[in-house]
Amino acid sequence: MKKYYHLLTFGAIIIIIISVFSGFSNPVEEDIVKELLEQRTSIMQKAFYNQITKERAEAELERIETYPIITDDIKQLRQWDSTDIDVVKKMSITNIKTEKNLLEYMTYRVDIIWEMSGLSEDYFMEGGYHVVFKKINNQYKLSCFDPI
Repeated sequence: MKKYYHLLTFGAIIIIIISVFSGFSNPVEEDIVKELLEQRTSIMQKAFYNQITKERAEAELERIETYPIITDDIKQLRQWDSTDIDVVKKMSITNIKTEKNLLEYMTYRVDIIWEMSGLSEDYFMEGGYHVVFKKINNQYKLSCFDPI
């Protein structure tokens, strides 16, 4: 009986350890990273070109973003005065590299090629970004999107 008690205790400890640390080994899938970044770009662009109202844009951003980026994006939308900005024709994510996963935060290095349409010509821009996602109620939300 004593042997089975130790075996049961050992099994329970293993299950607890796996349960506790399982959050550390579940990075945000690449498709989720791409999807949320593309959604944010689309929402902001539609709002800037008056294809959707600022109120609707704010509501849509609240579904995919959290503090601090949501605060910055809403402030930017409210302060926006209609002027010409270049249109994002295509956003190509070329690389996603996991940097850190700590508790509910997942940090990535994301490289993006932007295909833009300006007033006089089309052009490409390339950049690296520091991207942070926060898991809230089993849903990933964009928390930070900063150029490197």
